Amino acid sequence: MENISNAISPIEMRHRLHMSPELAFNEYKTQEIIIKELEKLGVKYEKIAKTGLVVLIEQSPAKPSVLYRADMDALPIREETGWEFASKNEGLMHACGHDVHMSVMYGVIKKILEEKIEGNYVFVFQPAEETIGGAKYVLDELREKYKVKCATALHVTDEYKLGEFASTNGTLFACAMEITAKFKGVSAHIAQKEKGIDAIRNAVGFLSEFYNNPIDDSTLGRRVLAGFGKMFGGNVRNAVADYAQVEGSIRGETLEIVFENFQKLTKMVEKYGGTLEKGSLYPPVVNNTVIYGLFKDFVSKNSYKFIDCGMKYTGEDFGFFTMKYPSLMFWAGVRTGNEVIGLHHPKFLPGDEVIPHLVDFMVKWLVELYNEF
Repeated sequence: MENISNAISPIEMRHRLHMSPELAFNEYKTQEIIIKELEKLGVKYEKIAKTGLVVLIEQSPAKPSVLYRADMDALPIREETGWEFASKNEGLMHACGHDVHMSVMYGVIKKILEEKIEGNYVFVFQPAEETIGGAKYVLDELREKYKVKCATALHVTDEYKLGEFASTNGTLFACAMEITAKFKGVSAHIAQKEKGIDAIRNAVGFLSEFYNNPIDDSTLGRRVLAGFGKMFGGNVRNAVADYAQVEGSIRGETLEIVFENFQKLTKMVEKYGGTLEKGSLYPPVVNNTVIYGLFKDFVSKNSYKFIDCGMKYTGEDFGFFTMKYPSLMFWAGVRTGNEVIGLHHPKFLPGDEVIPHLVDFMVKWLVELYNEF
């Protein structure tokens, strides 16, 4: 075991991770970078869900642990930050702050060991948050291996300033279902288009009806919306398209509301000769009432600013954790200037200075959970 002082800083960890973004369940280099430093810290770890990692720090085996999760995967976005530590993987970028999430958790592990901070903690570096729902695979493998009493996670955002933390009681993030509408046609030369069946026309017909009759509803207890962000069809410009596809998502406060509106959209798609298929499904992220109250008080007494942000239509697979354990997820503000870039943007880049700030916050929050919940 190497001396703990040889391990890199959380900021250096951030630089290395940001330069090596990888997509869901392909986070092999990411895993390798983290393992190298965990071994310097002398902690035991295990691989999980192919590219993930679990670290246990346990000082009192008879007591249950607090689980803390950080997501690992990046996005298929070409980075435009111009940063010296910008992505070296063409067309991929940590545009959602997962590099910060991992670096903060690494920093928390390092600080707990260096300062011999009390408590039992399970640290989960989780793959595939963005598209596949890696949390489910992690939990399937974890089963009851660790005695966990509660779980927590943060997500950075520049919507809020550094020092501001936002969450809500109950549903923080909506249930999210990926949906794909598929339309089959019959190809024919454009000069004899009447002999074909135009799949693009049918897809556009569906979208036209959808946009004229949106399912969006903000009624209390009925909050739901849907949208489509990708469409393609056909093979050549001078032939009727024999295939078209439209990809989108339904977001709702509950699983039941999402399924109900999936059925509505299915009937709409079928009117135009298409079929609607389900993709990844993320349950809502539902915060525990007791932990929420504890967090709200914790933020205030430590001289930070707490914001009740209400439910967001963001999809997050931490919902799988909230189904299994009493849990709390929250937004951590990282904006240090006036400009708001937003998540999933090629220029999203929280400053390095947010990392030690969040490491200190998370260590205190984990100790609070361990002692008070």
